[in-house]
Amino acid sequence: MPSPLSSTTLKPLAALVMLAMSGHSVLAQESTHTLKSITVKGHETIDAEDSYQQTYSRSAIGLKLEEKETPQAITNITRQQIEDENIQTLDDALLSVSGISVNEVDIGSRTTYRARGFNITNYRIDGLEFNGESGFSGIGGTINMDLYENVTILRGANGLLGGTGDPSATVSLSRKKALRDFQVIGEIEVGSWRKQRVMGDINTPLSTDGDLRARLIVSGDDSNTFRNNENPRTLGVLATLTYDLSPNTSITAGYEYDYKKHKGTSWGTNVPIWFADGSETNFDRRFHPVADWSHTQRKSSTWFANLDQNLGGGWNLGANYSYSHLDSVNNFGVLKANSAGSTWGFFDKDTGLAYLNSLHSESETRQHAFSVNVNGPFQLLGREHELIVGFNGQRTEETSYQFSGALGNCNIDGIVPARGCQYRLDLPANWQTWSGNEYGAPQTFRTNARGVTTTSNYGAYLATRLELTDQLKVILGSRYSYYKTYAHDYDKDNLRSARRAELDKKVWTPYLGLTFDLTPNHTLYTSYTDVFKPQNQRDVSGNIIKPIRGASYEAGIKSSWLDDKLSTTVAIFHAQQKNVAKADDDNTVLDTGDQAYVANATGVKSTGIDLQVAGALSSRWNVYAGYTYMNVVDPNANGSPREDPRHSVRLSTTYRPDILSDKLTLGTSISYNSATTSTPMPGRPLGNGKFDNSPIRQSGYMLTNVMARYDLNKNFSLSAHINNLFDKTYYRQFGFYDGLIYGEPRSFMLNLRAKF
Repeated sequence: MPSPLSSTTLKPLAALVMLAMSGHSVLAQESTHTLKSITVKGHETIDAEDSYQQTYSRSAIGLKLEEKETPQAITNITRQQIEDENIQTLDDALLSVSGISVNEVDIGSRTTYRARGFNITNYRIDGLEFNGESGFSGIGGTINMDLYENVTILRGANGLLGGTGDPSATVSLSRKKALRDFQVIGEIEVGSWRKQRVMGDINTPLSTDGDLRARLIVSGDDSNTFRNNENPRTLGVLATLTYDLSPNTSITAGYEYDYKKHKGTSWGTNVPIWFADGSETNFDRRFHPVADWSHTQRKSSTWFANLDQNLGGGWNLGANYSYSHLDSVNNFGVLKANSAGSTWGFFDKDTGLAYLNSLHSESETRQHAFSVNVNGPFQLLGREHELIVGFNGQRTEETSYQFSGALGNCNIDGIVPARGCQYRLDLPANWQTWSGNEYGAPQTFRTNARGVTTTSNYGAYLATRLELTDQLKVILGSRYSYYKTYAHDYDKDNLRSARRAELDKKVWTPYLGLTFDLTPNHTLYTSYTDVFKPQNQRDVSGNIIKPIRGASYEAGIKSSWLDDKLSTTVAIFHAQQKNVAKADDDNTVLDTGDQAYVANATGVKSTGIDLQVAGALSSRWNVYAGYTYMNVVDPNANGSPREDPRHSVRLSTTYRPDILSDKLTLGTSISYNSATTSTPMPGRPLGNGKFDNSPIRQSGYMLTNVMARYDLNKNFSLSAHINNLFDKTYYRQFGFYDGLIYGEPRSFMLNLRAKF
């Protein structure tokens, strides 16, 4: 299927952006537009246009609370930060925040983000859950930040609104909404490795009073990378329409399309740490031995609608719905070490012998998500309190198509794989002379053979914020969830198997929070919430093991300074889990032969500190700074190290000096991660089929980015960005199947932006 985005597509798209800039400039002059606040319902935030601080959030319990009224640490990435730091992807956004680390398994596919020692599994868009992982089938890797207003990261567990998850964090994104006033924004960007990016954003009222309004955003990127033979392309489209039926009723409907085709992806890491003789490889960062046809492709379409109804007396009704369809294709081909045979596929330093590893997979995911809630104030014992009652959930159906030699729908140059559609030691090659076209692409086609997994997660919740005194408030919440998952297999004749991998669970999740105002500017807080997370491992009898249960605790102090323009948070957290899956010695599942598990392990415990500063030090100086200390203990890891940095620091700041008529803005962002260790598998080759799997260490590292922006006039600005200013060599992965993935070297970007 032809790509919807190519270099020839970007040229007319760029021309359209420039035409919109010029063609609407006259109209813009006639429509004075002053944007000082942005209101987003569902996950509601109110920002000043140039601020690093958000005033309100609904992330924790669904009630509209000021940040210091929320008894959990919150990090906000505002639209101004997104523009200042040139944040373009979800990866960029999350890694700009302290305490969040990345575990990149493949180039262009599986990437896991972690916080407080646990994987982040809860993601929301406009208050609705979605599969945000960047895996073989998640959409996290396709998210285009040009379509979003801001990102909110709620630290700790959030089972009240979602029902499942880890005590890590919940990532919430808010789409850009249609505004009442006419506005046109356009950007053209070029940079290192032939980077080309264009974005057009047109907002217009469709009625004279602005009650009916629409917004269309189109963004495209076509770039190479520092690696040889790698080319990611993205396209994002957001169309939204809002109609205020009355002063009390507003409806919004829209469509979002996200596309990414990443050429040059790898199945696992792309650079081995050791040769077959045990010596280190020390390959150049550009080294990337992939097949010319290696790629991943994600296409995601989402239709969404929401209703906001003012019921009077401060009470409001909110209802959201979305339907999304994701199509994923993985067509990997890379020379690398693997888990097959006694040689494990290590490169031979002298002869050049290596093996092409290949995997082909395809899947489709369909999800329905909804949320309905009523919230407002009530009087009790002479004081005003707040209440929210809601019902939300989602139903997801994931179809994974099967490819194999047995089905006759997978081969490479006539060679049929032994298992599935994956090759490990079947395709010998020479890494020293590798050009990428030694083998043809996998020849595949779909049949009726597939696996279908259906997951439903629904829940009703209630939360109230009680004002016990002028200073003391208590938040009480409770959720009752119903979680069900099951799977069917279909053969090539479309005959369905019996239901398997079934889990049917009802769960009660409590939430407790306290805040105490020491002064109008300083608030103490503490919170507790339960953790519930289903697992897919099975015991010897083939039954799915019990879900993970646990708890998340937090206490701290939140303060506001400089007339509420600057906020600080000091938080102490502790989280623990039980029923964590643990291998049941050498026992296997009776009907499959897979490794069997038990769920009686104590689980992971995490304790640490989060410090944060966000806002404005002056009218010219914005700042975000964060520090996280974390100690993770896994009693079942048998001494194996954890891969989370114990210390992480993030700093982002911009300053507008009193020169050049206030047209110049300078900025920098700094990120530091302390040393991490990991256990390689199988480890450094020692010869005679033996390996040293002693933990390996990546030293701590610091990355520095700088930017400068100059306002050419009231409508146009030019900005320059340098990432990794000191060209630090570091790794995004170090140890997975004895391989590594290099981080990006120093890069440059130049951006022209117009706003009318």
